Amino acid sequence: MERKLVMSFKDVMGSKFNLIVNSVKEEVTEEEIAAIMDAAVETGAIVSKNGALVEKLSAVIVDTTETEYQV
Repeated sequence: MERKLVMSFKDVMGSKFNLIVNSVKEEVTEEEIAAIMDAAVETGAIVSKNGALVEKLSAVIVDTTETEYQV
């Protein structure tokens, strides 16, 4: 199973931008996620195709599993 953190932001054009982090540790906290998202908005280090990120929208952790089939 793999854990992914999907963080959603709004950019300067009002479009939604998703930032996905793979292999998230089990013990990541809501405060750590909020701090990462705040830093992304405040520093301008991450930009979408439309420009700077201006607002945090949401964050979710997605657990994925794979089932391989012989075909």
